[in-house]
Amino acid sequence: MPKPPPETLSDFLARQDKSTLVNLLVELADSDKTVLSRLQRMQLADKPDKLAAAFKKTLVAWRRSRKFHSYREASDYAQTLHAWLDQVAQELMPRHPPAALDLFEQFIESDNHWFEHADDSGGSIGGVVRAACVHWLEAAARCETPRSEWPLRLVRLFDADAYGAREELIRQAHRLLRPQELQQMVDHYQQKMWQLAPKPGDAAARYALDSGVFRTSAALTLLSESLQDPDIEVRAVLTYSPVPNGLQKQSFAKAYLAADRPADALRWLEEPWDSWDTSRRSLLAQALLKLGRTREGAALRQEAFESTRSAFDFERWLECLPAPEQAAALARARELALSETDATRAAILLLHLNDADTAEQRIVSAAAQLDGRDHARLTTVAQTFEAQGCHRAEAAVYRALMRGILDRAYSAAYSHAARYLHRLRALAAVGVDMGTLPSHDAFEAELRLKHGRKPAFWAAVNKRPAARGSQSDSVGDGENPERP
Repeated sequence: MPKPPPETLSDFLARQDKSTLVNLLVELADSDKTVLSRLQRMQLADKPDKLAAAFKKTLVAWRRSRKFHSYREASDYAQTLHAWLDQVAQELMPRHPPAALDLFEQFIESDNHWFEHADDSGGSIGGVVRAACVHWLEAAARCETPRSEWPLRLVRLFDADAYGAREELIRQAHRLLRPQELQQMVDHYQQKMWQLAPKPGDAAARYALDSGVFRTSAALTLLSESLQDPDIEVRAVLTYSPVPNGLQKQSFAKAYLAADRPADALRWLEEPWDSWDTSRRSLLAQALLKLGRTREGAALRQEAFESTRSAFDFERWLECLPAPEQAAALARARELALSETDATRAAILLLHLNDADTAEQRIVSAAAQLDGRDHARLTTVAQTFEAQGCHRAEAAVYRALMRGILDRAYSAAYSHAARYLHRLRALAAVGVDMGTLPSHDAFEAELRLKHGRKPAFWAAVNKRPAARGSQSDSVGDGENPERP
């Protein structure tokens, strides 16, 4: 007889009597301001005007605050703002869409405060403003305002953007506007573009374009995404840049491919793009494959792989080959991996080809030349070697990573180096044969001789290590020692 599924929390709570739950919520509200605020808003659920006033009170208090949120605080600050937006959307918008719309609009128009009072290097504040724009569109779609008013209102709100974070208002305008109304906005911005762009033959003006040209072009590009019509973007850019550069051509080609119009993309992929040509050839291969020109597309992807010798480009090549040709491609990939001078790149490809033994030999033979600063690739390689049981190569990689940190005296990454040393000691304890590599005792003796005067590192080593496999002790757990 099958075992019954465990009781869910909601089922458990449903079995409790009312008084028990009331007492529990009162107890939580006394000790937790978040719970208290939520219960107070529940009391106002049938009074949307008062609920909106409560939300506005919080918004006004934030806007009056002079506190600056540092880089480390910005993420938590953004989460607080995000939670407020979600609460307005969940609790107020279903009951009173116009009031929710007004709050979202005030939030968007306060973007100068959010940006000026936080270090947004991580982009979290920008993400909150974009989320507010989506909420604004959803609230507007629930209002009974005449549809003819929305395009102009959207234009006003978007054009007042001074921080480049309101683009979702137009990119996702289809949540609110019908295609014909979106086209009205296209016509508005196209007329504006013709007024701002230099006249044909006025070469001097093309070197001193009005900033409004680029803002208008951005609006038309976003509308082209909303309408899934790349022609809008192309017309806008060609108005002020009749000979587009490689970056502009790249944008055109990507837009046409996203719209499943590969034949139109080809127009912008035929001529070289100078420094952007690697991207051009990748997009050209994609267009050719969409058009059924498989041989030409496969040839371009093979060229890309033979240039980079990366596992990613190999898979891109392999996926467009018929089954009978894949064995030859695998053989070619192995040949290139064996001839590759970059030991790390060679090992990554060999591991991808399921040849861990040869990958290990390659890493061990080049152990002294491994660049320990190449953290992103080496930690991934070490994890793969560990999973494959290739512990000699794993040790060689961790030694290289430690050298990369300690030789530079990069104290911000000492905790990582300490974890690597703990792993190396664990490998030595189980008797891993180092082969041609120095023994662990010899390695650690050299380490102490060369870096014995780095007390911060040895203090990190002497801390009790977390249990193997825990997030804090997992080697290459996603933390980047190159960032303090």
